Parts: sequence; structure tokens; C-alpha cells
Amino acid sequence: MRRSTSNENQAMNRLDVKRLRELEQENDLLKLLYTDLLQKFSAMKDGLVRGARAC
Repeated sequence: MRRSTSNENQAMNRLDVKRLRELEQENDLLKLLYTDLLQKFSAMKDGLVRGARAC
């Protein structure tokens, strides 16, 4: 079995850091989308409740 060299480990660490940053950005975007959907859902729910009270 071959041992990894220091350069290979550094290259993998850089790739890991890059992937982690990409995942963090994607997570931030998903959080924004989720928040937006919650706000829209809440507004729709409020509208339905108000509409039901008017009847």
C-alpha cells in the first residue's frame, strides 16, 4: 500500500476546503429560499384566515 505524500495531502485539503465553501454557500442559499417560502406560506395562511372570518 502506497503512502500519501505531503503534497497530495495538501492538495486534498485544498479540495476539501473548496468543497466546504461551496456547501456553505449552497446552505446559505437554501436558508434564504426556506425563509422566503415560510413568509409566503404565512401570508397565504393569514389571507385564508381573514377570508374565512369575512364569510
